Amino acid sequence: MEPKTSSRRQSQIVDAALRIIATKGSRRFTAQLLAAELGVTGGAIYRHFESMEAVVDAVVDRVGAILFEGFPPQAPDPLERLRVFFYHRARAILANPHVSRLLLSDHLAQAGGLAQAKRLDEFKRRSQAFVSGCLREARERDLLADGMSPEAGAAVVLGSILALSHARTRVAGGVGTGRLFDDVWSGIERMLRRPQGTGRPGARPTRSARRRAKE
Repeated sequence: MEPKTSSRRQSQIVDAALRIIATKGSRRFTAQLLAAELGVTGGAIYRHFESMEAVVDAVVDRVGAILFEGFPPQAPDPLERLRVFFYHRARAILANPHVSRLLLSDHLAQAGGLAQAKRLDEFKRRSQAFVSGCLREARERDLLADGMSPEAGAAVVLGSILALSHARTRVAGGVGTGRLFDDVWSGIERMLRRPQGTGRPGARPTRSARRRAKE
């Protein structure tokens, strides 16, 4: 079998496995069901993967690739970095609805083993750390609105992304993906960003400002 053909078949197996685990759960995820989904024999699965655990490991790889393509975004303004992250992650999940199902359930961790479960937890921690880091930097630079903590802001951003993963019917109904994302982000940014010219009286100077003062 040619390498390109083998690689294409492996990708098809991973996509089918992702769909099955997301829609039918880990208990029904078997080599027989996976083969039936693809229209091949059970033995064909093992010509491309040494075990079903290896298939699950490849599914986790695929989820990570979808979530973290182009990560982390780059921009001088931490809230602008957060905006780029928000749009990319929301679009990725909306375009891959089975991924959001997996993120909201234990199916993928149950289908695999401890190693796969740890990797999924690391995906969540990595996202949380990035969002919280942007918001802590925004607070340090006096860009974060009064009364908004990095922890609360992270919950707003990540929660909104998950909510958008269930917005397919509204998008299909004519709202439009771009407009929906713009409306949601505009609301988030109004909560997060301090209006220009409204710095806190007596606010502690930022690190960069303190450095400039010493020069």
